[in-house]
Amino acid sequence: MKKNSQLLIRVSDIEKEGFERAAEISGVGVSTWARQVLRSAAIKQIQEVGEKVSFLESEKQDKE
Repeated sequence: MKKNSQLLIRVSDIEKEGFERAAEISGVGVSTWARQVLRSAAIKQIQEVGEKVSFLESEKQDKE
């Protein structure tokens, strides 16, 4: 999936340090780590209310 949009968020210095450490432990960059965590949380929350996850549907169509 093409990544052509940015999501800018404000975090405290200590949160940023924590996110950077978690990314380091995972062996990926902060952007990749944040995207993975946000995707997982979004999938869970959207599916809990019985809705389809649009970005998963889009990825499925891209593979076909």
